[in-house]
Amino acid sequence: MPPLNQWIRGSLADSGSRVRLFCFPYAGGGAAAYFAWPSLLRPKGVNACPIQLPGREMRFGEVPVTVMHELTAKICDGIEPYLDLPFSFFGHSMGTLIAFEVARELARRKRTLPEWLLMSGTVAPHRRRVESLHALPRAEFINAVAQRYSGLPREVLANQELLDLVAPILQSDFALIERYRYEPGRALPVKIAAFGGRSDSSVAPAELQYWGDLTAHPERFHVMLFDGDHFFLNHHRQELVSEIARLLA
Repeated sequence: MPPLNQWIRGSLADSGSRVRLFCFPYAGGGAAAYFAWPSLLRPKGVNACPIQLPGREMRFGEVPVTVMHELTAKICDGIEPYLDLPFSFFGHSMGTLIAFEVARELARRKRTLPEWLLMSGTVAPHRRRVESLHALPRAEFINAVAQRYSGLPREVLANQELLDLVAPILQSDFALIERYRYEPGRALPVKIAAFGGRSDSSVAPAELQYWGDLTAHPERFHVMLFDGDHFFLNHHRQELVSEIARLLA
């Protein structure tokens, strides 16, 4: 198992921070998806800690984990030494499911829980459809993902060498989320907010309200929509980060 700090990119020794925000990436992505967040949140007293999953970026040589309970157990082991400050989780798309299940695993371990689960760009786990895109032949899989999520840049789709690097990671991540099955349980004693793109064809804005079923504090639950598609977080980063900082204040 890699050293604990390989699960987190960025500085964990930010003396001016009063809270930590662990940021979980979308399918195919890594900690670099949040490269700008630490500098945006630091002036607001928030230490942004992007989570680095196996199989990408600095951990490219490792095998991606495709079983949710195995991944969440490893993440809990990795981040536990850094739960010494009040903390919250942010996840986008795949990252929301991972963040949610990490919070549940912390609850099972009777550890400190996040103050907020900030869930972005995905349907609540108890509302997910069963799909198997990851089982499609590689070319069909890439085409289906590109059409549904608009998440693969044209330069990647047009470059076979880049595609050969990205596609296996993406397909492994889809195996992780498509094999995942929500197990009903007690609502978490954490606050939840849900974010979405008004033009996200993969996640209807009306679906975001069902994240409210999963918190023991429904009076604090709210949904916030942004202009844009599934990857609104890249085009409206400043607005999203400002809202997150407001909630964490």
